[in-house]
Amino acid sequence: MTTNKLIEMESAKSIPRWHFPMLNDGQRNQAFQRAIESVDMTGRTVLDIGTGTGLLSMLAARNGASHVYACEVNPDVAQMAAEIVANNGYSDRVTVINKLSTDLIPGIDVPADIDILISETVDCGFFGEGFVPSLVHAKSRLLKPDALLLPQSVRLKASLLSSRDVHRLNRVDRVLDFDVNLFNKFATPHYFPCRLDTWLYQLASPALTVATASFYQDILFPAMSKVVFEPNVSALVHGVVFWFELDLTDDEMLSNHPGNVASHWMQAVQIFSSPIEVHQGQPLPMLLSIGETEIYFSFT
Repeated sequence: MTTNKLIEMESAKSIPRWHFPMLNDGQRNQAFQRAIESVDMTGRTVLDIGTGTGLLSMLAARNGASHVYACEVNPDVAQMAAEIVANNGYSDRVTVINKLSTDLIPGIDVPADIDILISETVDCGFFGEGFVPSLVHAKSRLLKPDALLLPQSVRLKASLLSSRDVHRLNRVDRVLDFDVNLFNKFATPHYFPCRLDTWLYQLASPALTVATASFYQDILFPAMSKVVFEPNVSALVHGVVFWFELDLTDDEMLSNHPGNVASHWMQAVQIFSSPIEVHQGQPLPMLLSIGETEIYFSFT
């Protein structure tokens, strides 16, 4: 095997595989295209946080932006983004910067008064890729006070989940008549991605809006709040499933709700350490804690 081939293989290992399903997600691509094309970007500067291949940056440039600053932390992805941008003829108006957006120096890396922010650094549970801290930093250091934000707001929806199959993705008891439950010390305490459609499951309560935020507000989410689920069936509940409704503009929204099997985003699932019985018509109160990069349901 040649040295160049080995280098290519090592580089590929550093690239998260979710880039490919994301880039092939027609819903996501078309929604962002419509959202970007609905904005008059003529003569305006754009900051694209988490540019990946540079796709959204090139859409903004094609839509008339005077210059797009495309931020990408992964060095291999950033280098490839620069090559893709050049290959598509936009290197004169799209600059790829290999940095965390929170490390950008206004006036040196980027202007201090950018007109438009584009970012899609959200995972299945919205918080895991650092959208919130990067947004807060950009608003305070990099953007004009009246900058346009794309996306502009989000709603988080949740439901009680009854699914022995999904519970077993993060818990174990006996295997071949051996007690291996001590391994549960390694179980994921917070949410993880799960394609619910793959497993047998039942939503044991109607979808509940547990948090909302306009990204133009100074305080995006309360640190702690009480949520009350209303079971509409009597069932053994194994955890909570939640998803986002992300408003790109007033007219364009992306969601990874359980019924949307075409989305590359899976659903976010938090599994209880032990299942609980719920009964139809008997409310189940829970405490919702939100940090900059996490969200967690607990019992009151």
